[in-house]
Amino acid sequence: MHHYSYGWYSERLNRQMDFQHFGHAGAPIIVFPTTLGNHYEFSDRNMIDPIAWKIEEGLIQVFCVNSINNESWYNNQIHPHEKVKRHVSYEEYLIQEFFPYVRQKTGMEYLVLFGCSFGGFHAINFTLRHPELVDKAISLSGSFTIEGFLNGYYDDLCYYNNPAHYMQNMRDPYYIDRYNHSTELSLVTSDWDVCRDRNEYFHKLLTDKGIRHNYFFWDGHVNHDWPSWQRMIGHYL
Repeated sequence: MHHYSYGWYSERLNRQMDFQHFGHAGAPIIVFPTTLGNHYEFSDRNMIDPIAWKIEEGLIQVFCVNSINNESWYNNQIHPHEKVKRHVSYEEYLIQEFFPYVRQKTGMEYLVLFGCSFGGFHAINFTLRHPELVDKAISLSGSFTIEGFLNGYYDDLCYYNNPAHYMQNMRDPYYIDRYNHSTELSLVTSDWDVCRDRNEYFHKLLTDKGIRHNYFFWDGHVNHDWPSWQRMIGHYL
């Protein structure tokens, strides 16, 4: 399997940002790490193995991007507003630096975002905020609220990065048309998933708003953990 690691110093983030690329052809999949994971997490957790045949046959290629969650959402040494600002800088890095690299490398505009747990938050939140840039977003056991990171603080920047809130009031026809005709959203949860309630709530919210999406539920004592996601991933990528 074709595989390499690469990166560069991001002026937007003022730090080195590295990633891993698996594959030589096919639809580009950008994978976000979980909570405090990095760009090695996906392969270290044996998430490449279940989809290796698709990568080797050139059906998909996987870009495992690094995160800065430890500098944003999980950085309790800074004010909650600064957490969100740091996250927005990460979005700017993706839009202005990483996505253009992926397009140039693959020669494709088509783009899929994927993540497990907090990586699922990144995939869904980014897609809902920028549906013109993403064709498909898949969340395994994701969570779609950030209030737990804010210690009671809330402002407009927090609101517009909290899907569980801003989607309640979504009426913009531009975005709704994109959600319903151009971008495919998939939420995956399970009976023993600690984020099950959040997925059920978000599924109902999208349904009540008339927003097209896929909702998949696994039962049989399926946990919020890597062995479960290893079983799931091949069904959705």
